[in-house]
Amino acid sequence: MRDCWHNIEKRLGDRYPPLESLCCHTIKDAKDIRCVCDRFTAHELTLISLSKFATVTRACGNGLHTHSNFAEITPPSPPASP
Repeated sequence: MRDCWHNIEKRLGDRYPPLESLCCHTIKDAKDIRCVCDRFTAHELTLISLSKFATVTRACGNGLHTHSNFAEITPPSPPASP
């Protein structure tokens, strides 16, 4: 996420990073981009735009598979109080 922060942040962000950017290199090197989505923490999900993330993955040449649905991503449950 840190390599693409300026591209996926909710309030800012350029959805189309240059292909030679660190963000695109990181996205291209990801073996399973869906796995990256599943690792976002609840806090990160409040800061980023998943639609921007999806656009960035496509712009960088390692887009999510057809019919991937970020709506299926649910933040982890908070820890139980003792």
